Amino acid sequence: MYKVDNLINTIKDSHQGGGDSKIKMQHNLHKLTARERIQSILEVGSFIEIGALVEKNGAGVITGYGTVHGKLVYIYSQDYTVDGGAVSLANSNKICNVMDMAIKMGAPLIQVLDSVGAKLSEGLDILTCYGSILKRNARLSGVVPQIAVIAGPCFGIAALSATMSDFTIMVNNTSELGISSNKKITHEEGKYVDANMYSSANNCSENGSIQIVVENDAEAFKVVKKILGIIPSNNMETPTIGIEDTNINRSNNNLNELVNNEEVNSYKVMNALVDEDSIIELNNNWESNIITSLAKINGITIGIIANAQKENTNISIKISEKVSRFVKICDCYNIPILSIVDTDGFEVSLVEEQSGLSTYASKMIYSLIEATVPKVSLIIGKAYGAGYLALASKEAAFDISYAWPTAKISVTQPETLIKVLHRDEIMQAEHPKLKESEIIFKYMDEVTSPYIAAEKGIIDDIIMPSETKQRIFASIDMLYSKKEIKYPKKHGSTLI
Repeated sequence: MYKVDNLINTIKDSHQGGGDSKIKMQHNLHKLTARERIQSILEVGSFIEIGALVEKNGAGVITGYGTVHGKLVYIYSQDYTVDGGAVSLANSNKICNVMDMAIKMGAPLIQVLDSVGAKLSEGLDILTCYGSILKRNARLSGVVPQIAVIAGPCFGIAALSATMSDFTIMVNNTSELGISSNKKITHEEGKYVDANMYSSANNCSENGSIQIVVENDAEAFKVVKKILGIIPSNNMETPTIGIEDTNINRSNNNLNELVNNEEVNSYKVMNALVDEDSIIELNNNWESNIITSLAKINGITIGIIANAQKENTNISIKISEKVSRFVKICDCYNIPILSIVDTDGFEVSLVEEQSGLSTYASKMIYSLIEATVPKVSLIIGKAYGAGYLALASKEAAFDISYAWPTAKISVTQPETLIKVLHRDEIMQAEHPKLKESEIIFKYMDEVTSPYIAAEKGIIDDIIMPSETKQRIFASIDMLYSKKEIKYPKKHGSTLI
């Protein structure tokens, strides 16, 4: 009996973390404890802890597994109440253990990061600790989804682990992210560094380091659950088909009205196509001229790329990089891609060209071509030149290409094309500039007509806006069994 009581007391002590005072401090910082976070994410009663008795007080991290939406997931949550969640040899071994189990079982990994950094008293062993974790982050990448929740400080090599994840969620105000701390940067730069400008959630989301920003722990965990409900558990599965839309065959006349009133808007189109409350927008603070979202259409998970139809619809370096990253995630986890297109093409900018626009543009196009998942494009506005090839072309990347009657498809900027085709007529006119404007107005619709593209087979069909959801779903459903035979190779040499 004594031994049983001793085990009960030992387990109870391990659940106390750093003690009542440290737990109170954590709550005063408006943060949940490591154990509370796990309980908030996983289904009630499903958590099984692994390594609870490793060193005193669990060694600063809680590890184990449980279920979300009935799906097996592995999780570790750094315990800030124990030495600030500092990474040590003991707790890194616990982390590596659950990472190894996640890949063996083909189950997602959730990382809740809240740590002051390395336990420097352990010396060179710390490099081994971080190296082991990073190696596993790389091994898991593209095999099982990795979701990182940055719920406190996340500096140094831990920041690399976080940003190697498929999905990175950061809690505003209570979290920081960076390779170096703001104190170190202040010292090196010899000037004051505002931590809010350096490592805050909003700043990290604006530079692409973080995909989703939330206001508190509870909101972060809702997002985690929503992601797990929309993506497969590993790269060998297809996304789980959810509840089908009973109104799938009903025409949406609101889309016809948008077209007739010339109020076409990518967000409105996207919301009209997908199932209610299924959208998860990624990187919405990073280059907002392009939308990258996960969603469901009639219960099937899809990835949506859409031009945001602001004043500048040109494709820039940042847009290219954002699309490339998103396509890789979709392709890894067998998620079909829908591209909603309205773009003038690539940015005309000396600065962009000098910064390597052609390299980043080729990365984006390569990622779309290389992706083997079903890919459907829908042209709702402009699709000019290289912009058409990148985001809409059947010849380059897409399996099916549709257009609305509002589509404008051209080999280059239509004004330029018209001036070339009618150069003699313009130059021989008494007032060339006035004649140029007349000619452009006269031939604009003709040179951009989607009907010409349909006649040439460049697009598969011009569809009624009101029937778009049915047509897109039918195409993706048809393509679900798609198989592509690839030449034997490790990977392409295009930088991805």
